[in-house]
Amino acid sequence: MKRNKIKLKKNFKRSLSFLVISSLITTIISGCNSSSTNLNSSKQLASSQANKKPNIVLIVTDDQGWGDIGVNNNPIIQTPNIDDLANQSVSLTNFHVDPTCSPTRSALLTGKHSLKAGVWHTILGRYMLGPEHQTLAEVLKDNNYDTGIFGKWHLGDNYPYRPQDQGFNEVLIHGGGGVGQTPDYWGNTQFNDTYFRNGNPEKTTGYATTVWFDEAKKFIDQKRNQPYFAYIPLNAPHGPYRAPEHFIQPYLDKGLNRTMASFYGMITHIDGQIGLMREHIKARGETDNTIFIVMTDNGSSYRPTNNQNKLDAKHQLIKQAFPDWIPNDNLRGYKGSVYDGGHRVPFFISYPNGQLKAGKYNNLTAHFDIMPTILSLAGIQNTIKGMDGLNLATLITEGKDDSLSDRNVVITNQRVYHPSDKRPTAVAYKNWRFINENNKEELYNITTDPSQQLNVAQQHPNVLAQLKSIKQAWWNENVKLGFKDRYISVGNKAENPVRLNAMDWMEVPDKQPVPWFIGHQPAAEEYDYIHWLTEEDKYTSLPWYIDVEKKGTYQVSAYFHDIPAGTPIGKKYCVVRVNGKNTVQTVHGRASHCIVDTELVTGKQKITAWFTDNKETLAKEKAAFYVYIKHQK
Repeated sequence: MKRNKIKLKKNFKRSLSFLVISSLITTIISGCNSSSTNLNSSKQLASSQANKKPNIVLIVTDDQGWGDIGVNNNPIIQTPNIDDLANQSVSLTNFHVDPTCSPTRSALLTGKHSLKAGVWHTILGRYMLGPEHQTLAEVLKDNNYDTGIFGKWHLGDNYPYRPQDQGFNEVLIHGGGGVGQTPDYWGNTQFNDTYFRNGNPEKTTGYATTVWFDEAKKFIDQKRNQPYFAYIPLNAPHGPYRAPEHFIQPYLDKGLNRTMASFYGMITHIDGQIGLMREHIKARGETDNTIFIVMTDNGSSYRPTNNQNKLDAKHQLIKQAFPDWIPNDNLRGYKGSVYDGGHRVPFFISYPNGQLKAGKYNNLTAHFDIMPTILSLAGIQNTIKGMDGLNLATLITEGKDDSLSDRNVVITNQRVYHPSDKRPTAVAYKNWRFINENNKEELYNITTDPSQQLNVAQQHPNVLAQLKSIKQAWWNENVKLGFKDRYISVGNKAENPVRLNAMDWMEVPDKQPVPWFIGHQPAAEEYDYIHWLTEEDKYTSLPWYIDVEKKGTYQVSAYFHDIPAGTPIGKKYCVVRVNGKNTVQTVHGRASHCIVDTELVTGKQKITAWFTDNKETLAKEKAAFYVYIKHQK
């Protein structure tokens, strides 16, 4: 048995080695070709940029946890480029985010706790970042930076919440929180998709992750006399787990199930793209003058272990091959959890001109620290009030910052329609973690118990009381600030027509699911990741919240499926309700939509649309999952 285990481990490494080698070869060839053709210009660029503000490249992966990289004690996954970056740069090893994606992104881009930024969910309109908050992109743009985003935004798909409304000059993104979700372009699967270029659909070729990096390189290569901010928030490795097959097959060959192999394949593909991006910047002579950051947005979405950090029955072959491996680097919890595994994530930053002291720093740090830190490194005065983030420039340039020693960070997972102090919340303070959910209280010492298995609340009542007080003060501050409903603007020339999608329905009952993922699949083997496509009868139409800016005539077009689908409604009548008033229109033949002209007054209001065969009761028999509202005059 021992011989078989050793053989399996050796074969596993051998079969995966081609991924590492091919990645390195591609990187080397790319770097050599670029360097040979641009050597002189690169030297000139490096010289001319010595006194300029730094360029900024910020890469955020989606649902990749602390233990999903090789350098964090994972012997299976192949991430040589990220590992190399980690060994050459500043690594924040006690860095925390929110347990889910939209809240993390809001904190990252505003320097404020996600609840203070008004983002506490990923659906139901609770993920829209309000225009009253000044983003990192807006501040950089005001300071003569060219700004671009390539990938996932997930802070609002309509004006005034889109990235082009929040400081980005160049935008290429998918809709919603993942490729193929309800706000995205109909039919997207991560392969040869249509994405949104500055608000307009544009057909692309290739795999999504490659598209985002290639577009970022084009943006970086633009001729300009100003620094750039390239924000590359990837959709990968968020589910559904899809990647080019040759990145998946080596993991399949050695016993990983299809889902895990696909998840790891997505990450290995990302790793190769990060290596190519670093070589691209190097070939341009910009490495020294570029702040280069790689981080993730929350804990891993792939969960091979239970709450005791033990591998489940589906992963026993892995256990045989790697008997000493503890997934997630022995952290408890995954995406959505307020245990450390849900929010402690990798963070690496390189900036040679900034004279950063490479190494590992275990100071308590968080996502909302990044904005004030970047502004400081770029020499930009930070005038924004109400930030929760701290400037880490002293820590990463001098190697220590005593002012960080007494800080605390509060992490919460709200994911409900209205925030509540009963929801899972953690307070991180020094070596302590206070966990509070539905009045259940836990306390962990992560120095002696990094896997958070031993609740020591009874042994340390004074520490427990102190952290409870921190949590209560934090909650009281947010209650005082209030939790805003978000309304989609209608009648503004920045977006006309306005496209509404069912992921943004409001007033959703607790027992009704939200149609957040459609369920399109590529022509490839995978887990049957079905959501609402073919299961539309589960959903009852609910209102959208809109804010009409101009009084006038509006054309409302209600669709069962989105425009590209052309799906027949299959009902006789269409109903559009605005502020309690119904307008009924006949559906003709196999039409995919109906058109209703209506007068809208200015102000905040509700609009709902559905289809029915009963003209007398107007029963909500079939929901309109998409509605377009166009200002006529």
